[in-house]
Amino acid sequence: MNQTGISIQRTIVVEAPQARAFEVFVNMTAWWPLATHSIGEKPARASIVEPKNGGRWYGIDANGDEHGIGRVLAYEPYDRLLLTWEISCAFEYDPSLRTEVEARFFAESPTRTRVELEHRGLEAYGEDAEKMRAMYEGDDAWTYVWECYRKVASSE
Repeated sequence: MNQTGISIQRTIVVEAPQARAFEVFVNMTAWWPLATHSIGEKPARASIVEPKNGGRWYGIDANGDEHGIGRVLAYEPYDRLLLTWEISCAFEYDPSLRTEVEARFFAESPTRTRVELEHRGLEAYGEDAEKMRAMYEGDDAWTYVWECYRKVASSE
């Protein structure tokens, strides 16, 4: 994980083998809180990560319209996923603004996986960087999203 620049980190343990933890993470439609955390008309229908280097990360809203979120920079089953987050302070897709979301998966046992998340490069928000860091640190941002992921990844 990168320790330079402005970032937030979250670590969670899921009761799932490493491969399942990774696959659930990539299948964001299964766990992402689409009703509240999406772009476009809510509730969203899907959050799609194309499972390949260079793939797109996008949402599909209630009207069926696609909305960019970012791109896949590194797709390394079952160890690591690195995505760009191209979302402005107004929560709109902005391909000129690029931060990164990295998820790393560590098997603690055959049935338990530690997942580390880092959202970095928040200095790209310029004068709004600290405001965005504080917002992403809040209970209704990555903390909430991460708990949604844990619940799905830990269930069978």
